Amino acid sequence: MEDRELFETHKEAVYHYCLYMLHSRADAEDVCQEVFVKALLADRSGIEYVKAWLMRIAANECHSLLRRRTNGEMKEKRAFWLSLPLRLPKSVEQSYERTETSGEFEELLGRLKPKLREALLLYYMADLSIAETAEALDVPIGTAKSRISRGLKSLKKFAEKEPVLPGKEGDVRASNY
Repeated sequence: MEDRELFETHKEAVYHYCLYMLHSRADAEDVCQEVFVKALLADRSGIEYVKAWLMRIAANECHSLLRRRTNGEMKEKRAFWLSLPLRLPKSVEQSYERTETSGEFEELLGRLKPKLREALLLYYMADLSIAETAEALDVPIGTAKSRISRGLKSLKKFAEKEPVLPGKEGDVRASNY
């Protein structure tokens, strides 16, 4: 089977599988592209079931992306907690409130576009200057500034849209608990 024929025959099935696994069109397109790059570069002479082989590559690529995403979220949480000054809560209520607040912040932070979230984490959590943030992101200083600004505006907008739970006036809570 020629390269073009392989791609044309199986592109829809691979894309739909990736879309189902990742719940994101952009991620599905990226992973689908990686699948076919790997498949076209591989030796296919001994492969009996090409579609099953392609789907296995797709599954592995999807799992890798999800694993990288999970590891990145864990690193973000760890960086957040390590950046906080060590203070022991005075009561169980304060401990609970701190846990609730950090969960809400994580949820709001998770809604941001990755580029905005990364800029905010570098600037605020890693305590980098704007120039250092720009260098870490490999973007111009103006781009780093705008990402930080847009990230803050988005966080504020997300926080304002959250409903207030009954009995806790002024207390912002996430709607999908």
